[in-house]
Amino acid sequence: MTTGSARDRVITVEVEPGGALRDLRIEEAALRLGPQELSRRILGLVERATAQASRRLELDDADSLGLGTSAELAEAIEETTPETWRVQ
Repeated sequence: MTTGSARDRVITVEVEPGGALRDLRIEEAALRLGPQELSRRILGLVERATAQASRRLELDDADSLGLGTSAELAEAIEETTPETWRVQ
């Protein structure tokens, strides 16, 4: 299963690609942040972890299909793009 995680000093999140929350850990010290700051940090961590999970999924899919890394895939696409499709 592909997941992403992010952590600051007092909060840890783990998500699946797309942002489905799998785990949320909040240390006691985080409760002193207040509701506004706590929610802002949680949402920011979920956003970062979601991006990480999505990148991992893309790489896993490319690898499982035998397409290579993202850089290799981008290079292969560039090499097979007809000249007539390119911006002149």
